[in-house]
Amino acid sequence: MKRQGIIITLCIFFISMGNLSFAQEHKHEKEQETGVYEIITSSIYAYSFERDKGVIGTEIHFTYWFTHKWGAGFSYTAKFEEEETLHDIALLGGINPAPWITVNAGVNLALSSDHRDFKLGAYTESEINIRPTAWFHFGPVIGTVISEEVEGTMGFHLGFEF
Repeated sequence: MKRQGIIITLCIFFISMGNLSFAQEHKHEKEQETGVYEIITSSIYAYSFERDKGVIGTEIHFTYWFTHKWGAGFSYTAKFEEEETLHDIALLGGINPAPWITVNAGVNLALSSDHRDFKLGAYTESEINIRPTAWFHFGPVIGTVISEEVEGTMGFHLGFEF
């Protein structure tokens, strides 16, 4: 079971990273202004392949977009386990290879708690962006965290740009 989990997680990772290399350049009908801030909140389901256990959680991303394509920021994740709430912080770089997709990747810091030691890992996530307005988007999210444990996540996000 552990080997299958690692294989599935690596597939998710390479598919999300593959979006970077295979995406064609798309021109926005209206170019996004530079210096845009974005806040995203997500409801997620996180599954640990090593522990064969899933939990629900929430994420909040704060990103500063230097251009319509490149940004950087951080993410806070709370996962609600039976005994306690687990907290992660990620430092992220973001790219919009197309107006309808965002890919984030970076360093994940799993903070220590009563039942977990501090863990350093790699974080990657892809968001499909459905944009009814220039400042609001929503859609599905899929990602992974690779450290001592391998964790896959999926969920739904709401994003606001200002």
